[in-house]
Amino acid sequence: MPDPLQFADSRALGEPFAQQLSQQPPDGALAWLGAILATQAPALRSSNATLLAYTGNPAAIAWLETNVGSPVAGQWGVAAALLGTPWPQIADWLQRGGAHRLMALDALLAYRKPAVNMSPLEQIAAPVLPQAPARAELDAALAACLAASSTPRIQAAIASINKHVDEILRGGPRGVAVADLPRLYLDPAPLQDASAILEQHEAVVGGMRQNLQNLLKGIL
Repeated sequence: MPDPLQFADSRALGEPFAQQLSQQPPDGALAWLGAILATQAPALRSSNATLLAYTGNPAAIAWLETNVGSPVAGQWGVAAALLGTPWPQIADWLQRGGAHRLMALDALLAYRKPAVNMSPLEQIAAPVLPQAPARAELDAALAACLAASSTPRIQAAIASINKHVDEILRGGPRGVAVADLPRLYLDPAPLQDASAILEQHEAVVGGMRQNLQNLLKGIL
């Protein structure tokens, strides 16, 4: 009989994943989640990929590298950034092309400063690119990507990276250490700056709900 979590999205995985984080060491939580994701269809696996970061296990970077595949949703890159994937490894992914290139581009963009269109946990974690390159090195790597393959997906990603390049290369401390990402997932409120971000997120979501209700009232 197949595991029912084979068909679970990130919301359905939330409670059992939290149990694993609270009961297992990082290696155990990563092994459990990796086994679940391996059974899932590619699109669902891609949508759930960000959960790998919240194991707080740097070994999850190797899992991403081994398993990334089409369709390459942005969650792969977000997971790589949350896990603190350093620039030399991202540069290698850019050169490898294919799914790895897309994941690398998404990871670079995920290293920008926190913004309201990110999930609240991503805003609180506020990852910073380790071993960030000089601007000229990054520009050369992106130009090489465009020369190799200038698909609309790649063009759009590079345009977004160039828009936020100063943020991506900013350096400094990150909001939450990789080792503390499980704690962030389980109970973000006590962490520094978390309360304000969570309150802002709730206000935005509440406003969207109210707008939807007003729209439905107008239709009905």
